Amino acid sequence: MKNPLLLLLLFCWAGGVLAQIPSNDDCTTPLSLGTAPVCTPTEYTNQNATPSDIGSNNQPTCFSTSDGGPDVWFTFVCPPAPLDFRIELKPAGADPILNPQLAVYRGDCSPDGLAELDCVSGTGELWLDVQGLTPGAVYFIRVSSAGAVAHTGGFNLCVNEPPPVLTIDQNGSTLCSGTLYDTGGPTGNYGPNEDHTFVI
Repeated sequence: MKNPLLLLLLFCWAGGVLAQIPSNDDCTTPLSLGTAPVCTPTEYTNQNATPSDIGSNNQPTCFSTSDGGPDVWFTFVCPPAPLDFRIELKPAGADPILNPQLAVYRGDCSPDGLAELDCVSGTGELWLDVQGLTPGAVYFIRVSSAGAVAHTGGFNLCVNEPPPVLTIDQNGSTLCSGTLYDTGGPTGNYGPNEDHTFVI
């Protein structure tokens, strides 16, 4: 009588462990965020996730874990316009992700089918800008955490339009966010003897 009871307990325990693996644990089963821009208060997690193997490009250029770490996958679709987006990750919940890592890919989830567009890693909130995307194309987002499995946890994920770029000679703005540059913009130099007032 003890053996069937032990078998039943082991089966229930194994089923409970398997049930905790996130459904988007692999790039073949990503969670669709929909058409960008998209941002919901949904809390996601990479707890109990396993490393993925996507082929020869399995190691994102900025990830510190050689196997990609405990990663989960998402997709979004680029609309007809705009074609530039900011992908933002914010640790969230009672057990937030620590040392998050974020990578964006284009392609399909066949062996060696994904090409990395960009990636970022850090210790808190992360963001990266992707520009000139293709209308109607599907893009993959890979979220992992560096270091120990204890660094896994909850996070929010958004795909939004990047904040506007403003220059000092535009006189002012009523926007609540953005980046303000001199007249040379993000890459150029300002001119000689300039004198501008910018009202926020």
